Amino acid sequence: MPPSSIQNTIVPKDGKFHIDPVNPMRQLRYLEPWYPTGVSQKNILWGGNTAKVALLVDKTVLKYVWDKDDARAKKCLDVENDILLMLGNHKRIVKYLGRDDRGLLFELAANGDVRRYLGSHNSSEITERMRRKWAEQAAEALAFVHGKGVIHCDIHPNNLLLDKELDIQLCDFAGSLCGALKLDGGAMESPRFFLPRDILATPDTKSDLFALGSTIYFIMSDHEPYDSLTEEEVAAYYSNMKFPDVQSFPCGQVIAGCWKGEFKSAQDVVKAIRGDVIIGTN
Repeated sequence: MPPSSIQNTIVPKDGKFHIDPVNPMRQLRYLEPWYPTGVSQKNILWGGNTAKVALLVDKTVLKYVWDKDDARAKKCLDVENDILLMLGNHKRIVKYLGRDDRGLLFELAANGDVRRYLGSHNSSEITERMRRKWAEQAAEALAFVHGKGVIHCDIHPNNLLLDKELDIQLCDFAGSLCGALKLDGGAMESPRFFLPRDILATPDTKSDLFALGSTIYFIMSDHEPYDSLTEEEVAAYYSNMKFPDVQSFPCGQVIAGCWKGEFKSAQDVVKAIRGDVIIGTN
């Protein structure tokens, strides 16, 4: 296998960290692929910054760290485990089955996540009623976790799973924050879902609600806000309270309200979506 290449930067295959000549503020190192018992490359479903997700032979899902030496990644799995145990079973939360020596175990969400589902279907196949249902259910999920004292910190379409009935289940609490349990996974929203604030500020209800607004925008439009702009341009627009025009969108006022900080809670968002008028007969 050739050395890892990130942004055309070759990393020696020695397991050591090296300064990235393209970005001297970053260090990179080559990682040998590894697979826990029962996992191979062919059953990897997807991967994030710190973990991979694989489908096991019994049709359950395993989440495990891709770098066995990454203490932070291991801590994030501990955070996710503790938060999920505290949250317990809820129809809007991914079904957690516990952990073993490989990682965390989940029930398979039959229809993947919202981003992949929308990307694999023609826009016309997804009715307005279905999109509104997903928006409402995403807000319901957030209202539930906020009610338990948890800030998700990374609300976006990838973290909204779809079960066999095409109902939403919120997932990925590895980066979440829970003051009562003194847990902080250290996550932060991606740029198009990020509430403008001091980069060192602790995520809170308002930052989750802002991200929810961008997520509902994605659900209604099949793309992220300002997807033709650079991340730097998006940050500048957001900082100046300049957001995409959503006046004609289903739930447009709800989206704008999330972006502008007009909602005090996710439950208020649920109520607003339920009170919104459905256009047409979809």
